[in-house]
Amino acid sequence: MKTGACIAVLLGIVACGGDDDGSGAVDGGVDAPGGDILEQLRGLPEIASVTEASTEQPGYRYFEIQFDQPVDHDNPGGARFQQFATLIHKDAAAPMVLLHTGYGNWYYDFPGELTRLLGANQLVVEHRFFRGSRPAGTEAWAHLSIEQSAADHHRIAQALRRIYQGRWLETGASKGGMTSVYHRRFHPDDVDGTVAYVAPQSFGAPDYRYEAFVEQLGPTPCRQALRALQAELLQNRRAMLEARAMAEAQTRGYTYTRVTLPVAVESAVVSLEWAFWQYVGADSCPSVPPVTATDTAAWSFLRAVSPVSSSNDEDVAEFEAYYYQAEVQLGYPGTMDEHLTGLTMYGPADFDGAYPQGVTRPPWSIDPMNDIDAWVKGQGDRIVFIYGEWDPWSGGMFELGAATDSLRVVAPMAPHGAGIGDLTPTDQAAVLAKLEAWTGVTPDAAQLKRRARLGEPSKRVPPLYRRARQ
Repeated sequence: MKTGACIAVLLGIVACGGDDDGSGAVDGGVDAPGGDILEQLRGLPEIASVTEASTEQPGYRYFEIQFDQPVDHDNPGGARFQQFATLIHKDAAAPMVLLHTGYGNWYYDFPGELTRLLGANQLVVEHRFFRGSRPAGTEAWAHLSIEQSAADHHRIAQALRRIYQGRWLETGASKGGMTSVYHRRFHPDDVDGTVAYVAPQSFGAPDYRYEAFVEQLGPTPCRQALRALQAELLQNRRAMLEARAMAEAQTRGYTYTRVTLPVAVESAVVSLEWAFWQYVGADSCPSVPPVTATDTAAWSFLRAVSPVSSSNDEDVAEFEAYYYQAEVQLGYPGTMDEHLTGLTMYGPADFDGAYPQGVTRPPWSIDPMNDIDAWVKGQGDRIVFIYGEWDPWSGGMFELGAATDSLRVVAPMAPHGAGIGDLTPTDQAAVLAKLEAWTGVTPDAAQLKRRARLGEPSKRVPPLYRRARQ
């Protein structure tokens, strides 16, 4: 029995202005507004509303922005929606970091790694169809595509470039990193460089290229212990897990109507190995419970690494747009999982509730990812890809091909949270040199030491399902 893994980070109104011509140049038809930065932002016709809020980030001012966007950029006179973004402003002459989460905006005023390194301004844009940045109506889902999302970011970049006319970088981690690459493919001149963290490239739904990579992750004894625990939980402790998950749901108010609780329990267990390497890593191998562990120890470990609760109704709703994209354009990893043969009970139909309700999904097409792959290899320029050696998503690393002024580096033994500070000194120096060449600003390498203390904001994408496929 084959099993496909759809896990990720791998895992939340009408005013038209300045339609563009699809090029990367700043629209010269609209003068940059003058005055204080708040007045300048309010003067941009693409912005429906902007509010200044308090921030504890020294040297910055913080703004919450709603951009007015067409649902279909090929029909700018049609339906529209508001897209949420947050801006931390330091100096209009400083570099701008356009940061994507690929999902909802959970960064708010938190400065990402590139922002801290360069003392830059930062704009975080919520992806269309996540959280409050969702067009109305089921028919609008036809416009959830990498092309339309790239057009969102292009229109926003063109608007803000009338104020921030210095160097721009684009970045993001996991699906945010993927989003940054997609934007560059369709609008390569919007920014001066891209740093994509732990961004996978999948060529199937599922894509079984990941299988061989997962089979060699981490120390062998650790991998064997994880798999033995998975089998033990499914074969002998399923009822215990369901009882504890039900008690947790009653205590915390979780509901499981879109994916039932028994299905969520199985999904969490089957996803345990992947989640361990994605979120935790080899340093925690000694914490993997043996098959003789108490029920409390086994439940506590599952809850910490691959929680059942991440597939409750609220979390599934937050990421339903990702599941749609994965099935239509993005693809997702597949693994064989022979060690669980005969121990699973649920199949694809048991996960239908996770998708947007009442929305028709087009069939999977490999064409968009083939197009992205060909662009990176043939026309890619000024791109840095950063991966973790023991991150399962690294089984789908982008290939540079003939991309110019670009790098791909791998942080030794790092999981999905790999960053510049996790690289070898040689690779770290190479990445910092690229940042300086692209922006003209010497990165403050001392900021890399703050990364572990600060931590990047993140939200666990529900494992949701490991789909049985014959």
